[in-house]
Amino acid sequence: MILLVQSNELYNNDLRAMLMAFYPGEKLTVMKPVDVANVGKELHNEFTLCFTALYDEKRTLLKIEEKAEVKFYAYVSGPYEDRKVFRNRLKLAAYQMLSEFTGRTLPWGSLTGVRPTKIAIHGIKEGESDEDIITEYERRYAATTEKAELALKVAKRETAIFEEEDIDVNRDYALYIHIPFCPSRCLYCSFASFPIQQYKYKVPEYLAALTKELQFISYVNRDRRLVSIYVGGGTPTALGELSFDNFLTEAVRYFDTSHLKEYTVEAGRPDSITERKLEIMKAHGVTRISINPQTMNDSTLKVIGRAHTADDFERAFRLAKEYKFDNINTDIIAGLPMEKLKDMENTLDVLRRMRPESLTVHSLAIKRAAHLSEELTTYQEYINHDAKEMQALAAKYATYMGMKPYYMYRQKNIAGNLENVGYSKPGRECLYNMLIMEEKTDIFGAGAGASTKLVNPGKGNVERIANSKSVDDYIVRIEDMLDKKRDVIGNTRINK
Repeated sequence: MILLVQSNELYNNDLRAMLMAFYPGEKLTVMKPVDVANVGKELHNEFTLCFTALYDEKRTLLKIEEKAEVKFYAYVSGPYEDRKVFRNRLKLAAYQMLSEFTGRTLPWGSLTGVRPTKIAIHGIKEGESDEDIITEYERRYAATTEKAELALKVAKRETAIFEEEDIDVNRDYALYIHIPFCPSRCLYCSFASFPIQQYKYKVPEYLAALTKELQFISYVNRDRRLVSIYVGGGTPTALGELSFDNFLTEAVRYFDTSHLKEYTVEAGRPDSITERKLEIMKAHGVTRISINPQTMNDSTLKVIGRAHTADDFERAFRLAKEYKFDNINTDIIAGLPMEKLKDMENTLDVLRRMRPESLTVHSLAIKRAAHLSEELTTYQEYINHDAKEMQALAAKYATYMGMKPYYMYRQKNIAGNLENVGYSKPGRECLYNMLIMEEKTDIFGAGAGASTKLVNPGKGNVERIANSKSVDDYIVRIEDMLDKKRDVIGNTRINK
């Protein structure tokens, strides 16, 4: 267990994230100095280490204690209330102390945010040289040169694509539709998803509520251009063929799709993909699908709770090609339980032979909502060890397949403190993936667990509106959720 002691909680999230990066899976307790003093020194014996941050107007003291003995300390100068300046100084000092204490370095250094490309994108806009941008990652955040170069590559590609696509924050918007049903729950999954067999009688009611929300979204954006649709889950193809056809009919019924640049459906798990569903997607104008093996090793698939085999993936992939889908993405995960580097190599060898148009490589993220979080003691020794090498191997294979990185993001509790990277062949990038990361325009979310992100350039912020994650709650409270959207959208539009 880790104890975080702080005299002010202004940087609570930053310090928590840093400690969890060095001690993934450890329980963290937060206390104030006065509470620690009242308990006494014996408290320290309960924790692996105690990290203390004592803030002052001119300088802040950081220290690491083990069994009540001070091991490292440092002072961070400057007024801590000036968050814009002080935050990065504090995080870098904390990182350097923890790195020295543990004997470990992290590939992204003191960077803990979701969007590590943000720094490079800003540098490109300011006209900075590649060398200066990479140096900033290395010196200001202690990131490795390899990660700095990756961030710069992604930032350059995103910048070029956005210029080509000419996305306008006021004129254009994107639509995300969530189908929360799955054939079964995967071990690592933390998304809003529900077993289709258990909820199949709720599907008609769910789709009826979803249709109401889609009508609403269409109406409030009646003078704007819809540029991207992304149907995710869950597993959208978990729906029966008739329900799936009806859903895709309603998905676009109320929208002007004449400006649509892409239409993605996460076909998802191979065991839910049929010829008829591929035919339905093709008939409804879907331009990009994702078929996700996660791994091509049958023993791992059983461990993570996926009721399909590697052969099932190959069958579904070939079938999709027969139906002339020319933009197929495949998702895989680095750091899965029991997997070693040779297992990742086997997965990549198969994908290289199958020749998808894009590849998304996730690093395993253990979230509290995932079943894997509960099973952590069982699988802990099998997780993380080769994640870094797996990501590096995937990057090489992506190059072999003619792909380049085009989007990237990070998550909490991610294996090896790494990242998730999307690779694609030229012209096969997913615009939605870049829009959701870089917040270039509004993204309206429909369905249980979906979030709406309203970009407000006038204020320089993003308004988020989250729908209920519960299927039952979403069905019953759909009107309340639409009312909430009306209020927030009205205020945001006024300030744009």
